[in-house]
Amino acid sequence: MKTRLILVYLLLLTTACGFHLRGSQISGFDINNLYINSSSAPRLTKEVKSQVAALGGSLASSSQDAAYIITLKEERFEKSVLSVSADTGKVEEYQVVLNAKLNAAYPNGSSIIENDNVRVTRDFIFDESDVLGKFSEESLLEDDLIRSAASKVLRRLQALLPATK
Repeated sequence: MKTRLILVYLLLLTTACGFHLRGSQISGFDINNLYINSSSAPRLTKEVKSQVAALGGSLASSSQDAAYIITLKEERFEKSVLSVSADTGKVEEYQVVLNAKLNAAYPNGSSIIENDNVRVTRDFIFDESDVLGKFSEESLLEDDLIRSAASKVLRRLQALLPATK
């Protein structure tokens, strides 16, 4: 009985402090009438549009009809070595980094955000005996980086754009 009371008490404490699980809904800002432009970030643009639609937002068909113009550019993946085996001298761990740039502006051309860097990193262990599996794992990791970067873009927009009433 005491453990149940303690559990209920802890649950009430975490809900009262404003605790939310990671990945919880983004809300409180106007995600309607966004125009998302992409010059060199096709995967990130597609994912941001998908997440806006999932949140119930609407995208403007042209930049003249939009409340905000979002430009995503310079989507670039980089892979670097994190660790090397002391015995064999071969790579054991890689780090994959996604870099992109974010611009936001009003339709009249005045800038809200200019060349804001969006950077997301993940590490993965490389096993030379399972090369094919690791390549597919790297592909899945890139998809995860794209999703994380899109969420990061929306959180930045939430922080900078006016809140809905």
